[in-house]
Amino acid sequence: MKNMTIISLIVLATLFLSPLQASGQVFFMGNPSVGREAEDFTVKSITGEETSLNEFRSGQKVIIFFWSTWCPHCREALANLEKKKKELEDQKIKVMVIDVGESKEVVSQFLERIKIEREVFLDEDAEVSNLYGVLGIPTFYLIGEDGIVRKVRNSFPQDLEGAFYGK
Repeated sequence: MKNMTIISLIVLATLFLSPLQASGQVFFMGNPSVGREAEDFTVKSITGEETSLNEFRSGQKVIIFFWSTWCPHCREALANLEKKKKELEDQKIKVMVIDVGESKEVVSQFLERIKIEREVFLDEDAEVSNLYGVLGIPTFYLIGEDGIVRKVRNSFPQDLEGAFYGK
């Protein structure tokens, strides 16, 4: 019993003191990225075009949507984003859709099958999702015009203005 207690304390201490963003999410039920400048990264789209977050954002609000084709909640969220496309454009909110861990072929076939015509970026080696400490998908990062992460959620926020401006 004493050994089990010691092992548990070591595991908890290791996780608690770990610099990983994910550990912050587990212990504090929040994301340590919130309130900080979003890390810049470069990704390729399924059409082969390369962009960085800062280039894509170009001083506007952006939602980064991490997803995968095999995830039923992600497919639902992607369909929801497609329905809200005009509303988001009217609010000058860009959406960066990043598929995690899948090949260009898999993602292209999926998008063609469900008839989504949207620029999608690939994170085949999960480098970007690891940089952002993504624990599960779907995950939405809401980033303000100033490049500061406002919210991190696993579902699309009902109140976008409140999500971006803390109302």
